[in-house]
Amino acid sequence: MSLTGLWANSIFSFQGFPNQESNSDIYGSGMGETGIGDLFRRNTGYLNPSLATTINQVYFSTGVVYGYFYYYDDLDNSFRKDGLHFPYFNFTVPLRRHRIGFDFAPMLSGNADVYLFDQSWGDGFEYTEINKIRSYMYKGSFFYAYKHSIVNLGFSLDYYLGHRFQAWTQEFRGASGFINAKYEYNQNFRSPGITVGMNRSFGDLSLGAMYRPGVQMTGDKELVSIHSVFDMGESEFELPHRLGFGLAYRLTDNYRVTSDLQYELWSETTSYDDPQDSYKLGFGVAYEPYWGHDRWYQRIPLRAGGYYRTLPFRVSGNELDELAFTFGFTLPLQSPNNQIDFAVKYMLRGDTGENGYQDRNLLFGISLSGFDFFRSRTRRIEHRDIPEAEFDGFR
Repeated sequence: MSLTGLWANSIFSFQGFPNQESNSDIYGSGMGETGIGDLFRRNTGYLNPSLATTINQVYFSTGVVYGYFYYYDDLDNSFRKDGLHFPYFNFTVPLRRHRIGFDFAPMLSGNADVYLFDQSWGDGFEYTEINKIRSYMYKGSFFYAYKHSIVNLGFSLDYYLGHRFQAWTQEFRGASGFINAKYEYNQNFRSPGITVGMNRSFGDLSLGAMYRPGVQMTGDKELVSIHSVFDMGESEFELPHRLGFGLAYRLTDNYRVTSDLQYELWSETTSYDDPQDSYKLGFGVAYEPYWGHDRWYQRIPLRAGGYYRTLPFRVSGNELDELAFTFGFTLPLQSPNNQIDFAVKYMLRGDTGENGYQDRNLLFGISLSGFDFFRSRTRRIEHRDIPEAEFDGFR
C-alpha cells in the first residue's frame, strides 16, 4: 500500500509504542542517552532514583525537545512532520544525607495520521480514508535517596498513566446519499508502581543499577461511532520487568566515558502479539574543561555518543530496531551550579527492505538546571563601625 499523506512521530505507531523516552536528562541525552551510573556530575536522570545523591542543593531541572520526523516507505515515498514535547520536569531537595523530590516524565508514545486520498468506491464515487492513532504513557514519581559511605540507595513511588486513541474515517465526495463513516476506539490505563536503585563510586569508576518490577495497568475502553458509544469493558496493558546497569569512568580530570545497558522482559507480558525481550545499549564520552579558563568558549563542556535498541514487537514479520547518534554541549551560567544543556540526536528506526518503512528523526533538546531559589544570597554589605580620626596628637 502506498501512503499519500502522513503526519506522525513514528510510522510504526499502529503496531505499538515505538518511541521510548530515555528518562535521562538532556546532558545524558547528548552522551548516547546514558547516565544510570554517572556520579561525576549533577545527574537528574531519575530512571535510577539513587542518582539524587549527586545533588547537594535544592535543584530544578526541565527541558524541551523539538524535532523533525522523516518517514520513508518501500516505494521511495517520503514524508516529514515537525514536533515538540517536554521530556521531563523534576526537583530535588537535600536534607543532610537524605534526598527527596518529584519527577514527571513521558515514557512511551506513538502517534500517526495516515491519509489515503482519491480512493474509488463504485462508479464515480471517491473518498478519503483517514487512520489516526494517539498513544501516550506517562510516569509521575516521588523519590527518596540516602547517601551512605558504603552504597547510595534510592527508591521511587510511581504512578503510571496511559492513553491509546485510534480513529478510522471515510469522507466521501460526490456521493450525496453516503454518510461519512467514523469509528473511534479509546483505551485508558493506570496503575501504581515502584522503582529501586543504587550507586557506588570507586575512585575514578562509578557504578549504578536500577530495577522496576512489572506493572499490570488497567482502565476503561470504549468504541464510538457516529450513532452511539459502546462500553467494551476493562482495558489492560502490562509493563515488563525492567533492569538497568550503568558505569562511568574518568580517563583524566577532563575526559569521561559512560555506558548503559537496559533490558526489558516483554516476553513475559501479553501487551503485544508474540512479544520479544528488548534491550538498549548506549555509550558516551564527555569533555569537561576547567572552570577557570579566561575565554568563555574554553569553558564549554562537550559530549557525544550513541545507542542501539531493539523493540518488543515485529513489523512485517521481522524484528524492529533503532540506531542513534548524539551530540551535546553545556553553556555555563554565572554560577557553576546553574547551566543550560543542549543535545542533538539523529535516529534511524526500521528498514524499508525488512519492515516496509523507516523512521528518521533529527531532534534538538535544551534544558535548564540549577536555580536554588531557597538559598539566601551572601550579604556583602553590613554595618561597620568606622573609628574617627584623632588629630589632637599631631597638632
